[in-house]
Amino acid sequence: MNLLMVIPALDAGGAEWAFVRMANALSASHVVTAYVPYACDSRPALLRAFVSKVRVVSLPLPHACFHRLLYKLTLLFPRWALEQRLHRAVLGLLHRLKGFQIVNSHLHSGTRLVCDAFADDAVKIVETDHGDYALLKKEDPSLQRHQDAFVRLDAVVCPAQANLNFIRHMPWRRGCRMTVIPYPSPGEQIYSPSCLTDSGCFTFGLVSRGIAEKGWAEALAAFREVQKCTSRCVRLVFVGDGPEINRLRKELKNSDSSVVFAGHQADTSAWISEFDVGLLPSYFTAESLPNVVIECQAQGKPVIGTAVGGIPEMLEHEGHPCGVLVPLNQSTGRADVDALAAAMKGLMDDAATYQQMSACAFTAYTRYSPERCCAAYTALFEEVLAGSP
Repeated sequence: MNLLMVIPALDAGGAEWAFVRMANALSASHVVTAYVPYACDSRPALLRAFVSKVRVVSLPLPHACFHRLLYKLTLLFPRWALEQRLHRAVLGLLHRLKGFQIVNSHLHSGTRLVCDAFADDAVKIVETDHGDYALLKKEDPSLQRHQDAFVRLDAVVCPAQANLNFIRHMPWRRGCRMTVIPYPSPGEQIYSPSCLTDSGCFTFGLVSRGIAEKGWAEALAAFREVQKCTSRCVRLVFVGDGPEINRLRKELKNSDSSVVFAGHQADTSAWISEFDVGLLPSYFTAESLPNVVIECQAQGKPVIGTAVGGIPEMLEHEGHPCGVLVPLNQSTGRADVDALAAAMKGLMDDAATYQQMSACAFTAYTRYSPERCCAAYTALFEEVLAGSP
């Protein structure tokens, strides 16, 4: 099958890593072209992560400033629609040369791009949602600005059942298929030495984007509560970069060695290997199937997370818990710090429960095998092409 996969750029995030891993998995049995127009805005590590079978096509922009200039010109002269015209031309040429059977768009910005480019073409379009519709609904309750997707898409893939439940009742055209296919795992991981010392410390870790909604402040506050009620050596590791992490780093001023700021890491596996427990006290509106949970489960690390997006589905497997869910505080809408601290101390002190959850995490990880995800996507693509219900 000849596939075109589209995402505007590859910044460091769960959706972007899922895109790369899915393209790699699909390339084992299909011809895959990845259109990443703004590669100049992308993280080099993500671009390097593509396997050789995936052909990556981007716009010939030598620097991100050219992308910003193109965007500003499009805003200043909307009638010219420079950006849209450029994408239409490039995608049209690619389609004429390659004859794509399926176009798979990622992120809603990618979907709008392909819906515009192939508005008058019969090629089948399948969107992979990454929780974007929750944000779109929050910003525009009527969803009027997004009708192009509702009337054009042939199928939508959600990474978690929670995402599918949210979008199911939106105004999709008749016949649009919807299904749940999780993100593929990173596959084999090779660990390199981390910078941590004091291996006897019980270590909690949070890996994510550095935005407040991922619960960084709540994780730190809960960690402080745990420190007050234990004599054990405990440590908190923050892996990521962004405004909220920078704020917390300045607040602490490197005065506390029990809190480690690892910064952005292209490969987080070595740091996760040092964790005893992963944390994700997220209250992010567009939460879907966080890659960090998959990466923790790959190493048998229980995760403490909030009941947001697909996290509850991930922390349970065949009726057994792979981690602990904590509630959101009703007054703040953020993770309940007391409940988070209690869950952290509980896993630290209860070795039997910890071992059971660790074993469950290893088993749950099989849900995300690239081969299984690839087979599910292939089956969906075939259904879309056949027109079967």
